[in-house]
Amino acid sequence: MGSSVNGATSRRKGNSAEVEVCHALERAGWQAITSRAARGGYQSGEDIITNLPVSIEVKNHAKVELSAWWKQAQEQAGEKPPIVVHKRRGHAKAENWWVTLDLDTFLQIVGPPDERR
Repeated sequence: MGSSVNGATSRRKGNSAEVEVCHALERAGWQAITSRAARGGYQSGEDIITNLPVSIEVKNHAKVELSAWWKQAQEQAGEKPPIVVHKRRGHAKAENWWVTLDLDTFLQIVGPPDERR
């Protein structure tokens, strides 16, 4: 019974973090919904469905495991470049959390420099 309780607690923490990220995106003017909400409780693929040009993986863990999180984000990203949003201890608002991405993904997001410079 212990592992199912821990699993349920972990899912609740994850869902809560995903909802907070959605709220932060909405406060910034973007559309966002958790994939669980969009799929009636079933989650698969990216954690947040949004009109941002990225695929978002959300993590709420005390122990930071960037390599594993990044691998998961890449596997679930589909056609969009992946990012990982991870909760920053002591900060309730997602606007203050960390975002992790590799340089290639960053360059995909920002695109080429403006030729008019």
